[in-house]
Amino acid sequence: MADIRSVFQAFAAFGGGRDGGAAAGLEGRAFSKIFKDAGLYCRKFTTTDADLIFTSVKAKGAKRISFDAFEQALEKVAARKGSSLPEVAAVIVAAGGPKASGTRAQACRFYDDKSNWTSTAKNGGPTNVDGQKDLRSLCDRTPADARGISKASNFSRQH
Repeated sequence: MADIRSVFQAFAAFGGGRDGGAAAGLEGRAFSKIFKDAGLYCRKFTTTDADLIFTSVKAKGAKRISFDAFEQALEKVAARKGSSLPEVAAVIVAAGGPKASGTRAQACRFYDDKSNWTSTAKNGGPTNVDGQKDLRSLCDRTPADARGISKASNFSRQH
């Protein structure tokens, strides 16, 4: 069961942050993910069964299980599925480590094609430093750019 130990450690460290979490043990979500990634869930063995088995092998009040408890859990999973422990372990080892899958954004012509952008976005976006806002600047009728900043103002010459 040397290979199953490396799979256990990979799943224990998956999503564990900087420290990896492998030293502390395997959490319930990672325990369930092992069987999901290996394709072991069926009508005889469901996610609820995995949660119940995890709860039965972990220490009271603990959130993680050790490798020894994981081996006990695999025996219970094999019994629940009606197969042998080496068969279940072989399927898990063959599946390898955890698989991360995420979604990719689809192409959006309004965002990706900058020729479709209009006014403020085309000219660099809004700004919160548009210069002095007093009555003189509010009543200014000189030509302005798309953001409303006067082309004759001191601010537009500086930036």
